[in-house]
Amino acid sequence: MITCANCGHENHDNAGICDVCGKLLSTTLIGKTTVHDDTDYEVGKPMWGKARLTAALILNVEESNNHFILPADEIENLILGRRDPQTGSIPSVDLTDSGAADKGVSRQHAFIKRVDHGVLAVIDNNSPNGTFLNGQRLVPHQPRILRDGDAIRLGHLTLKVIFDGAVQPQK
Repeated sequence: MITCANCGHENHDNAGICDVCGKLLSTTLIGKTTVHDDTDYEVGKPMWGKARLTAALILNVEESNNHFILPADEIENLILGRRDPQTGSIPSVDLTDSGAADKGVSRQHAFIKRVDHGVLAVIDNNSPNGTFLNGQRLVPHQPRILRDGDAIRLGHLTLKVIFDGAVQPQK
């Protein structure tokens, strides 16, 4: 049994949230996301990068040598997350090797989706540790336009966005 730190209720061993108060339980089970209660810690800052992608999307994992290069014409709906050890499912952008589980990245944490020719949006998938764009927490399931130079934070893991071959948006 897992005792809820919030209300003291005894929950089943495989429970992720308390049956009584709904709080996330602090126990980390194998294959589960580590839940942090301190992810909403930065002040948002506006970014004014280019919004039209022409060649490739580059995602650099901060505090790591890991990066992902994704050709613009192959991007429709990318899953940002980590490998699921139980099912073997691998997201489009697999952050497992960047310490994703310990940094609070869910298996299907967020999406990058093409919303128009050359325009991408980032969407939080109702992740427990949240998705932040330039310090602003995203509302789950609501797309936000992605720009060259943006920072996407998934829990405690930050991705720097680079549009290789970026051009000014047409007016």
